[in-house]
Amino acid sequence: MSGKVITIRDPDVDLIRNIKLLTRKGTASQAFIAGAELAIWQSERIERMQEEIRSLRETVGVYQGVLADAHSAAVQLAEIAGQKDLFQSENPLRPGYRRR
Repeated sequence: MSGKVITIRDPDVDLIRNIKLLTRKGTASQAFIAGAELAIWQSERIERMQEEIRSLRETVGVYQGVLADAHSAAVQLAEIAGQKDLFQSENPLRPGYRRR
């Protein structure tokens, strides 16, 4: 600490009580300093979490693209599988096919 003095005139009594409870400090001055340190730490943590959220959103976007491609391929496969000529006896892909 640099030894500078900060004066807060007419602070709200509830604010002092709440910050002392939050920081578990016994005096208002200790509580305000601890509160400021906590705010700095939380601000840095929020920035890291926001970056992680951005990264996770990008990953989700990639996965959504893969799922969309897989869905499209599955629809195409279902359309092909639903064609009648695949199930005729002349189809070599059909079980029981006999070459004439």
